[in-house]
Amino acid sequence: MALTAAGSGHSQWAIVAGVICASTILFGLTVMSTTVHRDHADHHNVPSLLNDTWETTPAFARRRGAPAAIEPRRAG
Repeated sequence: MALTAAGSGHSQWAIVAGVICASTILFGLTVMSTTVHRDHADHHNVPSLLNDTWETTPAFARRRGAPAAIEPRRAG
């Protein structure tokens, strides 16, 4: 939209559209980077969309409780 507005001579609308576009991209990058940082800080497993197999948890591990990677974070 910013390029169309600039090409048609509406410089004020081009600036508004450019600012909206830039802020949307910045917001998206911020959300993605903070999610990755939080996953690394909590030692979460990295999801893989290319892995088509799902490894089942062994029975002894199911009996002892949830793995540390998905337990809630404790303050302190």
